[in-house]
Amino acid sequence: MDILTASAHDLLWMMLPCLLLGYYLIVWLLVGRGPKRGVIVPQYTAPANMSPAEMRYLLTIGADRKTVAAVLAHLAAHKVISLQPERGGYRIVLLFDQPSAGIPPEENSALDALAQLASVAAPEENKPRTLFLQPSQGKNLSLVASVVAGSLIKRVGSLYFKRNLRYSLPAVALSVVVAIATAVGFASQNGSRADGVVFTTLWFLFFSLIMGLIIAVNVLPAMRDAFRGTLSGRNIAYTFLPLPLFLGVPGLVAAFIARASTAAFAWVLVALVVVNVAGAILIQSVTPLARTRMDQVEGFKQFLSTVELDPLKRMNNPHLTPALLNDYLAYAIVLDLKEAWGDHLSDALFSAITSAG
Repeated sequence: MDILTASAHDLLWMMLPCLLLGYYLIVWLLVGRGPKRGVIVPQYTAPANMSPAEMRYLLTIGADRKTVAAVLAHLAAHKVISLQPERGGYRIVLLFDQPSAGIPPEENSALDALAQLASVAAPEENKPRTLFLQPSQGKNLSLVASVVAGSLIKRVGSLYFKRNLRYSLPAVALSVVVAIATAVGFASQNGSRADGVVFTTLWFLFFSLIMGLIIAVNVLPAMRDAFRGTLSGRNIAYTFLPLPLFLGVPGLVAAFIARASTAAFAWVLVALVVVNVAGAILIQSVTPLARTRMDQVEGFKQFLSTVELDPLKRMNNPHLTPALLNDYLAYAIVLDLKEAWGDHLSDALFSAITSAG
């Protein structure tokens, strides 16, 4: 359909992505801007006894590969597990049968997950309460990442972030209603079966919205690390090479919709997905408590980078056992400070944790 010859009704649905973008911008101006950054003061300990995983969650709104690396390093530092580099991966020995009262809930959850994995490991590859983790074991590490994320969301999610989902729901609902009504109109005009076009349109919207959120949560942090130079070429490939496969399915469906209706309608559907996913992320805001903690975390990072970083570099050779770990290593990992041992651990676990989300 040529936009110059489109009817007023057609122009309305073709302008819908722009209208929704304006809506999200207004919502962001009203509720999406969090408190302003405060004064940064050096912190000599982790603020408010925050765990490394909680600190990473505050900074990234999720649990990524470095979260899991930090959890393992922190558990090893507190002698809850033994963590030994071996054959390109890490052999973990669980040293306690029961959860420890001295570690955060998310680390106890990770410990439970590790115990479950150890109990089902192949006998020839495993000793009692021992688990070998390596990049090829993606599903195992996905379990660890997911339970850590779930524990953090339950414990501090509402304390640190306002999702503002109630503002996204009307935009998504309007997108679906207008898209379905337009699909029915195209199907009727073309004399084709309306249910087929309606179904594929509905499937495309919901599948693409879910996929878009997954990509935003998992890929965008990796893109940030790649631009910062903290992500190796191999891990960049692990992250971005599967994207064409994941995007190919909705792409084929969009091509079918374009043949059944018009190319313009298919492109509008794509635009609706992009705007709604981007808008849902845009209007999230941090609470005053989160802003205060972020400033404190920045002060703690300054302390680690100027005072404690050199000893960590000397202590944490990737070929040494974790016996020399101190409590700051896990925090250095989550704060993206350069540690040989920490980077090695994150790198070894990366390909598996990327699939966990």
